[in-house]
Amino acid sequence: MTNLYPIRLDHAGAWRVYLGGKRIRALYGEKDPRDDHYPEAWIASTTPAAGAGAVPEQGLSRQAEQPSLFLRDVIAAAPDRFLGRAFVQAHGCHYGVLLKLLDTAERLNVQVHPDRSAARRFWNSAYGKTECWYFLPGRTIDGKPPVFYMGLREHVTLADFRRAFESGDPGQLLACMYAFEASPGQTVLVESGVPHALGAGCFALEIQEPSDLTLRLERRTASGSVVPDEICHLGIGYDAMFSLIRCDHLSREQLLQKYVMEPKHLYQGANGRIIRLVDDAACPYFQMDRVEVVSCLDFPVPEQFFGLFVLQGKGQLLCKDRHFPLFPGEQFFVPADCPSIRLSADEPLSVIRFSGPQAPV
Repeated sequence: MTNLYPIRLDHAGAWRVYLGGKRIRALYGEKDPRDDHYPEAWIASTTPAAGAGAVPEQGLSRQAEQPSLFLRDVIAAAPDRFLGRAFVQAHGCHYGVLLKLLDTAERLNVQVHPDRSAARRFWNSAYGKTECWYFLPGRTIDGKPPVFYMGLREHVTLADFRRAFESGDPGQLLACMYAFEASPGQTVLVESGVPHALGAGCFALEIQEPSDLTLRLERRTASGSVVPDEICHLGIGYDAMFSLIRCDHLSREQLLQKYVMEPKHLYQGANGRIIRLVDDAACPYFQMDRVEVVSCLDFPVPEQFFGLFVLQGKGQLLCKDRHFPLFPGEQFFVPADCPSIRLSADEPLSVIRFSGPQAPV
Protein backbone atom coordinates (compact mmCIF):
# COMPACT_ATOMS: atom_id res chain seq x y z
CA MET A 1 0.00 0.00 0.00
CA THR A 2 1.46 3.35 -1.01
CA ASN A 3 2.00 6.07 1.55
CA LEU A 4 -0.10 9.20 1.64
CA TYR A 5 1.55 12.60 1.45
CA PRO A 6 0.79 16.00 3.00
CA ILE A 7 -2.12 17.72 1.28
CA ARG A 8 -1.64 21.40 0.44
CA LEU A 9 -4.88 23.34 0.92
CA ASP A 10 -6.43 26.52 -0.41
CA HIS A 11 -7.53 29.58 1.58
CA ALA A 12 -11.04 29.02 2.93
CA GLY A 13 -13.09 31.61 4.78
CA ALA A 14 -16.63 32.62 5.67
CA TRP A 15 -18.85 35.70 5.61
CA ARG A 16 -19.36 37.13 9.10
CA VAL A 17 -21.48 39.96 10.49
CA TYR A 18 -18.40 41.82 11.74
CA LEU A 19 -15.67 43.62 9.77
CA GLY A 20 -12.00 42.69 9.54
CA GLY A 21 -9.57 40.51 7.62
CA LYS A 22 -7.04 43.11 6.45
CA ARG A 23 -4.21 41.49 8.40
CA ILE A 24 -5.09 38.05 7.01
CA ARG A 25 -4.91 39.26 3.42
CA ALA A 26 -1.61 41.01 4.20
CA LEU A 27 -0.30 37.67 5.52
CA TYR A 28 -1.32 36.08 2.21
CA GLY A 29 0.71 38.71 0.38
CA GLU A 30 -2.06 40.88 -1.08
CA LYS A 31 -0.72 44.29 -2.11
CA ASP A 32 -3.68 46.42 -1.02
CA PRO A 33 -5.46 44.48 1.75
CA ARG A 34 -8.67 45.90 3.18
CA ASP A 35 -11.21 45.04 5.83
CA ASP A 36 -14.52 43.51 4.74
CA HIS A 37 -17.01 40.89 5.90
CA TYR A 38 -14.51 38.03 5.42
CA PRO A 39 -12.50 38.52 8.62
CA GLU A 40 -11.71 34.83 9.22
CA ALA A 41 -9.46 32.24 7.57
CA TRP A 42 -10.66 28.67 8.14
CA ILE A 43 -7.61 26.41 8.17
CA ALA A 44 -7.63 22.75 7.09
CA SER A 45 -11.38 22.90 7.65
CA THR A 46 -13.91 20.09 7.25
CA THR A 47 -16.59 22.22 8.94
CA PRO A 48 -19.08 24.23 6.86
CA ALA A 49 -19.98 27.75 7.97
CA ALA A 50 -23.45 28.39 9.37
CA GLY A 51 -25.40 31.44 10.47
CA ALA A 52 -25.91 34.78 8.77
CA GLY A 53 -24.49 35.09 5.27
CA ALA A 54 -23.40 31.45 5.02
CA VAL A 55 -23.69 29.72 1.67
CA PRO A 56 -23.34 25.99 0.94
CA GLU A 57 -19.77 24.67 1.28
CA GLN A 58 -18.42 27.98 2.61
CA GLY A 59 -15.70 27.42 5.19
CA LEU A 60 -14.64 24.05 3.74
CA SER A 61 -11.01 23.59 2.68
CA ARG A 62 -10.19 22.30 -0.79
CA GLN A 63 -7.04 20.78 -2.20
CA ALA A 64 -4.94 23.58 -3.66
CA GLU A 65 -3.94 21.56 -6.72
CA GLN A 66 -7.43 20.06 -7.23
CA PRO A 67 -9.97 22.69 -6.12
CA SER A 68 -12.89 20.40 -6.94
CA LEU A 69 -11.84 18.11 -4.05
CA PHE A 70 -12.87 19.06 -0.52
CA LEU A 71 -10.65 17.87 2.32
CA ARG A 72 -13.81 16.56 4.01
CA ASP A 73 -14.53 14.20 1.11
CA VAL A 74 -10.91 13.08 0.72
CA ILE A 75 -10.85 12.00 4.38
CA ALA A 76 -14.26 10.30 4.13
CA ALA A 77 -12.96 8.05 1.33
CA ALA A 78 -10.40 6.37 3.65
CA PRO A 79 -10.74 7.65 7.24
CA ASP A 80 -8.47 4.99 8.79
CA ARG A 81 -5.58 6.05 6.56
CA PHE A 82 -6.12 9.79 6.81
CA LEU A 83 -7.08 10.12 10.48
CA GLY A 84 -5.48 6.99 11.97
CA ARG A 85 -7.17 3.72 12.88
CA ALA A 86 -6.97 4.27 16.64
CA PHE A 87 -8.41 7.77 16.24
CA VAL A 88 -11.36 6.51 14.17
CA GLN A 89 -12.07 3.74 16.67
CA ALA A 90 -12.09 6.25 19.52
CA HIS A 91 -13.68 9.32 17.92
CA GLY A 92 -15.30 8.37 14.61
CA CYS A 93 -14.66 9.61 11.09
CA HIS A 94 -14.79 13.38 11.67
CA TYR A 95 -11.46 14.79 12.70
CA GLY A 96 -12.96 16.84 15.48
CA VAL A 97 -11.17 20.20 15.28
CA LEU A 98 -11.29 23.56 13.50
CA LEU A 99 -8.58 26.22 13.40
CA LYS A 100 -9.33 29.80 12.38
CA LEU A 101 -7.28 32.96 12.00
CA LEU A 102 -9.32 36.00 13.10
CA ASP A 103 -8.66 39.68 12.41
CA THR A 104 -11.14 42.09 13.98
CA ALA A 105 -11.60 45.66 12.73
CA GLU A 106 -14.51 46.13 15.15
CA ARG A 107 -15.56 44.58 18.42
CA LEU A 108 -17.41 41.32 18.01
CA ASN A 109 -20.83 40.83 19.55
CA VAL A 110 -20.80 39.44 23.05
CA GLN A 111 -21.49 35.76 22.52
CA VAL A 112 -21.64 32.35 24.14
CA HIS A 113 -21.36 28.79 22.84
CA PRO A 114 -23.12 25.58 23.91
CA ASP A 115 -21.45 22.54 25.41
CA ARG A 116 -21.89 19.13 23.77
CA SER A 117 -24.95 18.23 25.82
CA ALA A 118 -26.80 21.41 24.83
CA ALA A 119 -25.61 21.11 21.21
CA ARG A 120 -27.16 17.64 21.00
CA ARG A 121 -30.36 18.70 22.74
CA PHE A 122 -31.07 21.86 20.77
CA TRP A 123 -29.33 21.40 17.39
CA ASN A 124 -28.66 17.64 17.09
CA SER A 125 -24.94 18.41 16.87
CA ALA A 126 -22.24 16.08 18.17
CA TYR A 127 -20.01 19.05 19.00
CA GLY A 128 -20.28 22.07 21.23
CA LYS A 129 -17.89 24.99 20.76
CA THR A 130 -15.23 25.15 23.42
CA GLU A 131 -12.34 27.14 21.97
CA CYS A 132 -8.94 28.71 22.68
CA TRP A 133 -7.45 31.99 21.47
CA TYR A 134 -3.74 32.38 20.78
CA PHE A 135 -3.07 36.09 20.39
CA LEU A 136 -0.74 37.44 17.72
CA PRO A 137 0.40 41.09 17.55
CA GLY A 138 -2.76 43.11 16.90
CA ARG A 139 -3.38 46.64 15.68
CA THR A 140 -4.45 49.87 17.31
CA ILE A 141 -7.87 51.07 16.14
CA ASP A 142 -9.16 54.56 17.00
CA GLY A 143 -6.14 54.97 19.28
CA LYS A 144 -7.06 51.93 21.41
CA PRO A 145 -5.02 48.72 21.78
CA PRO A 146 -6.79 45.37 21.32
CA VAL A 147 -8.65 43.89 24.28
CA PHE A 148 -10.97 40.96 24.88
CA TYR A 149 -13.97 40.59 27.17
CA MET A 150 -14.62 37.39 29.08
CA GLY A 151 -16.67 36.09 32.00
CA LEU A 152 -19.20 37.82 34.24
CA ARG A 153 -17.84 39.99 37.04
CA GLU A 154 -17.79 38.39 40.46
CA HIS A 155 -20.97 40.04 41.79
CA VAL A 156 -22.98 40.11 38.54
CA THR A 157 -25.97 37.76 38.46
CA LEU A 158 -27.57 36.18 35.42
CA ALA A 159 -30.61 38.42 36.01
CA ASP A 160 -28.30 41.48 35.91
CA PHE A 161 -26.83 40.28 32.64
CA ARG A 162 -30.27 39.63 31.14
CA ARG A 163 -31.37 43.15 32.06
CA ALA A 164 -28.25 44.60 30.44
CA PHE A 165 -29.05 42.63 27.28
CA GLU A 166 -32.68 43.80 27.24
CA SER A 167 -31.57 47.43 27.63
CA GLY A 168 -29.91 47.31 24.20
CA ASP A 169 -27.04 49.38 25.60
CA PRO A 170 -23.68 47.72 24.79
CA GLY A 171 -22.03 49.75 27.55
CA GLN A 172 -24.25 48.12 30.17
CA LEU A 173 -23.54 44.66 28.77
CA LEU A 174 -19.76 45.13 28.70
CA ALA A 175 -19.84 46.60 32.21
CA CYS A 176 -21.02 43.18 33.41
CA MET A 177 -17.85 41.52 32.07
CA TYR A 178 -14.12 41.62 32.67
CA ALA A 179 -11.89 43.28 30.05
CA PHE A 180 -8.29 42.17 29.43
CA GLU A 181 -5.45 43.27 27.20
CA ALA A 182 -4.98 40.92 24.22
CA SER A 183 -1.28 40.24 24.83
CA PRO A 184 0.71 38.65 21.95
CA GLY A 185 1.79 35.12 22.84
CA GLN A 186 -1.02 34.62 25.36
CA THR A 187 -3.32 31.58 25.08
CA VAL A 188 -6.81 31.81 26.61
CA LEU A 189 -9.26 28.93 27.03
CA VAL A 190 -12.89 29.89 26.35
CA GLU A 191 -15.10 27.15 27.72
CA SER A 192 -18.65 26.64 26.52
CA GLY A 193 -21.11 28.74 28.50
CA VAL A 194 -18.64 31.56 29.22
CA PRO A 195 -19.72 34.89 27.66
CA HIS A 196 -16.93 36.56 25.70
CA ALA A 197 -16.04 38.92 22.86
CA LEU A 198 -12.92 39.96 20.99
CA GLY A 199 -12.41 43.69 20.80
CA ALA A 200 -11.35 45.71 17.77
CA GLY A 201 -7.79 45.16 16.58
CA CYS A 202 -7.38 41.56 17.75
CA PHE A 203 -5.36 39.19 15.58
CA ALA A 204 -5.65 35.65 16.90
CA LEU A 205 -5.64 31.98 16.08
CA GLU A 206 -8.77 30.29 17.40
CA ILE A 207 -8.75 26.52 17.80
CA GLN A 208 -12.13 25.01 18.60
CA GLU A 209 -14.51 22.13 18.38
CA PRO A 210 -15.75 21.82 14.78
CA SER A 211 -19.07 23.64 14.98
CA ASP A 212 -20.36 27.12 14.12
CA LEU A 213 -22.89 27.36 16.96
CA THR A 214 -22.66 30.96 18.16
CA LEU A 215 -25.36 32.58 20.30
CA ARG A 216 -25.18 36.38 20.20
CA LEU A 217 -26.05 38.57 23.15
CA GLU A 218 -26.44 41.80 21.19
CA ARG A 219 -29.02 42.73 18.56
CA ARG A 220 -26.63 45.07 16.74
CA THR A 221 -22.98 44.82 15.76
CA ALA A 222 -20.49 47.46 16.90
CA SER A 223 -20.79 49.14 13.48
CA GLY A 224 -24.61 49.24 13.70
CA SER A 225 -25.76 46.27 11.61
CA VAL A 226 -28.96 44.69 12.89
CA VAL A 227 -28.64 41.10 14.15
CA PRO A 228 -32.07 39.39 13.87
CA ASP A 229 -33.43 37.48 16.85
CA GLU A 230 -33.14 34.19 14.97
CA ILE A 231 -29.41 34.77 14.49
CA CYS A 232 -29.02 35.73 18.15
CA HIS A 233 -30.68 32.69 19.74
CA LEU A 234 -30.42 30.24 16.78
CA GLY A 235 -34.06 29.26 17.04
CA ILE A 236 -34.16 28.18 20.69
CA GLY A 237 -35.52 31.44 22.15
CA TYR A 238 -33.92 33.83 24.60
CA ASP A 239 -34.89 31.96 27.78
CA ALA A 240 -33.13 28.82 26.56
CA MET A 241 -30.16 30.87 25.37
CA PHE A 242 -29.67 32.50 28.77
CA SER A 243 -29.95 29.10 30.46
CA LEU A 244 -26.68 28.15 28.73
CA ILE A 245 -24.68 31.04 30.25
CA ARG A 246 -22.33 30.27 33.13
CA CYS A 247 -22.31 32.60 36.12
CA ASP A 248 -19.29 31.33 38.09
CA HIS A 249 -18.79 34.35 40.40
CA LEU A 250 -15.03 34.37 39.85
CA SER A 251 -12.79 37.29 40.70
CA ARG A 252 -10.65 38.76 37.93
CA GLU A 253 -7.60 36.93 39.28
CA GLN A 254 -9.45 33.61 39.59
CA LEU A 255 -10.69 33.87 36.01
CA LEU A 256 -7.17 34.54 34.70
CA GLN A 257 -5.78 31.64 36.72
CA LYS A 258 -8.44 29.28 35.38
CA TYR A 259 -8.38 30.23 31.70
CA VAL A 260 -4.94 31.61 30.76
CA MET A 261 -2.81 28.65 29.65
CA GLU A 262 0.92 28.50 30.31
CA PRO A 263 3.09 27.45 27.34
CA LYS A 264 5.24 24.32 27.68
CA HIS A 265 8.54 23.78 25.86
CA LEU A 266 8.46 20.32 24.28
CA TYR A 267 11.77 20.68 22.47
CA GLN A 268 14.59 23.22 22.42
CA GLY A 269 17.72 22.94 20.28
CA ALA A 270 20.06 24.78 17.96
CA ASN A 271 17.78 23.88 15.03
CA GLY A 272 14.60 25.27 16.60
CA ARG A 273 12.01 24.68 19.28
CA ILE A 274 8.48 23.36 19.79
CA ILE A 275 6.14 25.11 22.24
CA ARG A 276 2.89 23.50 23.40
CA LEU A 277 0.23 26.22 23.43
CA VAL A 278 -2.86 24.10 24.11
CA ASP A 279 -2.51 20.80 25.95
CA ASP A 280 -5.10 18.03 25.99
CA ALA A 281 -4.65 17.83 29.77
CA ALA A 282 -6.27 21.29 30.00
CA CYS A 283 -8.70 20.80 27.12
CA PRO A 284 -9.45 17.26 25.84
CA TYR A 285 -10.77 18.38 22.46
CA PHE A 286 -7.61 19.58 20.69
CA GLN A 287 -3.88 20.35 20.84
CA MET A 288 -1.84 23.17 19.32
CA ASP A 289 1.91 23.84 19.12
CA ARG A 290 4.05 26.66 17.79
CA VAL A 291 7.01 25.21 15.86
CA GLU A 292 9.96 27.55 15.32
CA VAL A 293 12.57 26.33 12.83
CA VAL A 294 16.02 27.88 12.44
CA SER A 295 17.50 25.19 10.16
CA CYS A 296 15.68 21.83 9.99
CA LEU A 297 13.26 19.96 12.22
CA ASP A 298 12.16 16.36 11.62
CA PHE A 299 8.79 14.93 12.56
CA PRO A 300 8.43 11.14 12.80
CA VAL A 301 5.73 9.10 11.09
CA PRO A 302 2.49 10.33 12.73
CA GLU A 303 0.08 7.91 14.38
CA GLN A 304 -2.77 10.29 13.73
CA PHE A 305 -3.28 13.33 11.50
CA PHE A 306 -2.24 16.91 12.17
CA GLY A 307 -2.53 20.25 10.40
CA LEU A 308 0.14 22.85 9.66
CA PHE A 309 -0.21 26.59 9.12
CA VAL A 310 2.72 28.89 8.32
CA LEU A 311 2.76 32.19 10.22
CA GLN A 312 6.20 33.54 9.32
CA GLY A 313 9.31 32.79 7.30
CA LYS A 314 10.19 30.80 4.20
CA GLY A 315 11.35 27.26 3.61
CA GLN A 316 10.24 23.83 2.49
CA LEU A 317 8.22 20.89 3.73
CA LEU A 318 10.04 17.72 2.68
CA CYS A 319 8.40 14.28 2.55
CA LYS A 320 10.33 11.57 0.69
CA ASP A 321 10.45 12.73 -2.93
CA ARG A 322 7.94 15.58 -2.42
CA HIS A 323 8.98 19.18 -1.75
CA PHE A 324 6.39 21.83 -0.84
CA PRO A 325 7.36 25.53 -0.59
CA LEU A 326 6.54 27.20 2.72
CA PHE A 327 5.66 30.87 3.14
CA PRO A 328 3.13 32.78 5.28
CA GLY A 329 -0.44 31.54 4.84
CA GLU A 330 0.45 28.08 3.49
CA GLN A 331 -1.49 25.26 5.10
CA PHE A 332 -1.38 21.46 5.00
CA PHE A 333 -3.22 18.41 6.23
CA VAL A 334 -0.72 15.67 7.18
CA PRO A 335 -2.42 12.23 7.11
CA ALA A 336 -1.79 9.52 9.67
CA ASP A 337 -0.51 7.18 6.95
CA CYS A 338 2.26 9.56 5.91
CA PRO A 339 6.04 9.14 5.95
CA SER A 340 8.09 11.31 8.26
CA ILE A 341 8.35 14.97 7.27
CA ARG A 342 11.01 17.66 7.61
CA LEU A 343 10.56 21.40 7.91
CA SER A 344 13.56 23.17 6.38
CA ALA A 345 13.99 26.94 6.85
CA ASP A 346 15.45 29.35 4.27
CA GLU A 347 14.39 32.13 6.66
CA PRO A 348 13.38 31.39 10.28
CA LEU A 349 10.01 29.64 10.18
CA SER A 350 7.12 29.89 12.61
CA VAL A 351 4.52 27.19 11.99
CA ILE A 352 1.39 26.20 13.91
CA ARG A 353 0.84 22.46 14.30
CA PHE A 354 -2.61 21.38 15.50
CA SER A 355 -4.70 18.25 15.94
CA GLY A 356 -8.01 17.06 17.35
CA PRO A 357 -8.68 14.85 20.37
CA GLN A 358 -5.96 12.31 21.00
CA ALA A 359 -6.49 8.61 20.38
CA PRO A 360 -5.85 6.22 23.31
CA VAL A 361 -2.28 4.92 23.38
